[in-house]
Amino acid sequence: MGKGALDPAESKTLRRVAIFNSRPAFIEALEDDGFTTACAHLADIQNGTLDLLAFVHLHRPDLIVYDLPRPYESHWNFLRLLKETKSLESVAWLLATTDKDALEAAVGASEVVEIIFGEPYGVAEVVAAVHKRLPETQED
Repeated sequence: MGKGALDPAESKTLRRVAIFNSRPAFIEALEDDGFTTACAHLADIQNGTLDLLAFVHLHRPDLIVYDLPRPYESHWNFLRLLKETKSLESVAWLLATTDKDALEAAVGASEVVEIIFGEPYGVAEVVAAVHKRLPETQED
């Protein structure tokens, strides 16, 4: 799990990213670029193993990278529920998926989600998109 809990006294320029269902390479690349990361798996949130509200309170993400797995319909519905969670309403979202066309056909995502990566997407694309959403001047 990333660099751990955040001290409230830390710099206001800290850029915090939560990553749901991601590869270790994304976490490492984001941390190498100066982001503070925390990782969670959707299955752990869905089955109650991980308390989402405690996770958000502990890590206070500015942006969530949500790697949307199949089946798209059920995970899309879960994403919509997460986005409506009060503690996440001010958080920016970045959606990554390996099959943009299938996702679009299943749920019509392009009108709701800001950024979608189709296959193949890699570490560099995700890191560049995170930089775009959270520039170095980000403040609490």
